[in-house]
Formats: sequence, structure tokens, C-alpha cells
Amino acid sequence: LLQIEKEQIQKENYKSQLQALRAQIDPHFLFNSLNTLRSMVRQQHPNSEQFVMSLSDFYRQTLKHHENTTLPLAEELAVLQSYLFLMKNRSEEAIDVHLSIDESLHSFHLPTLALQVVVENCFKHNSMTSKMPLRIDISNTDDHYIVVRNNIQPKIGGEDTSGYGLELLKKRYELMNIQKGVIVEEIPDQFSVKLKLIS
Repeated sequence: LLQIEKEQIQKENYKSQLQALRAQIDPHFLFNSLNTLRSMVRQQHPNSEQFVMSLSDFYRQTLKHHENTTLPLAEELAVLQSYLFLMKNRSEEAIDVHLSIDESLHSFHLPTLALQVVVENCFKHNSMTSKMPLRIDISNTDDHYIVVRNNIQPKIGGEDTSGYGLELLKKRYELMNIQKGVIVEEIPDQFSVKLKLIS
């Protein structure tokens, strides 16, 4: 009985962590996306309709997975692709993303929306222009981690989010009793985050 209660408490903790993470992500992202859409419609941008569809798809996915503790990597990547389409249309030439993940890993899991949170951090903390694009590489390692690497181009006077999203991700892995779920590495010109795949 005690074990069941403990598991229930862990589940509730996990849900509250996930809700806190969503509350942090959603408002600014939606506001910025709607501003981008307004600008695209005014300019009669050919990608306007696809932008609306991707925005809708992104939010449908995040709502659909509201109760899920983890998601298959394939579904995490689908959410990420919608998110990246939106970001690329906001910044066009200023973003360079390379995605290279072994398909044999697609059935492994990650904490819900973990990949999107890590990639969003790249945009939050770095400046990007067409002359100095933000480069993001997403790949896998042989020891079953997904790695997100980006070049470091700090925003001048940018918001200090103090790694809140990454700390929450670490706690979510801990709630699942997974050690070294998130590994952060920084060298002078590159920042990387490794997320442990869950079998």
C-alpha cells in the first residue's frame, strides 16, 4: 500500500512539473507566433497557410500528450518538426538546423516535450542573424542519448531564465529513478545537452 501511495505521489509530482513547464513555454511562444503570422499574412507570404497548420499541429500535439509521462522519440520528433517550422519562418536565414537520428531509436522514449524544451532553450539564450546564424545539431550517441548542440552567441541584455527548463527536466528524470538523464556540457564556442533515451 505504501508503495502504491509513493507511486501516486510521484505521478502527481510529475504532472505538476509538466504543467509548470508548459506554463513557462506557452504564453510567449503563442504571442510571438501570432505576431509572425500577422506579418506573413500582410506580406502574403506563401508559407502563411502552412504556418497556421504547423501552429495548430504543435498545440494539438502538446494538448494530446497532456497526461503522458514519456513519449516515443518518433512523436517527440514530430512535435519538434512543427516547432522548428514555426521558428524558421520567424527567423528564416538566421537558423541552421541539422537533424540526424537513427530510425532504429524511434521507439525509445523521452520525457514528454523534453526535446522541444531543450531546442527552445537554444533560441532563448542566443542571438541570431543571417550573417551569424544560430546552428543547432540534433543527433544520437552510441550509448542511447539524444544530443542537442548549438553555437554560443549570447543575447545582449537577454532574459535570465537561469536554466529553469533544464532543471525541471533533470527533476523529471529523477522522478522516474533515472540517473544522468540530462548531461550539460559547455566549451568556449559550443553548448550541448544530452537527453537519455528510455527503453
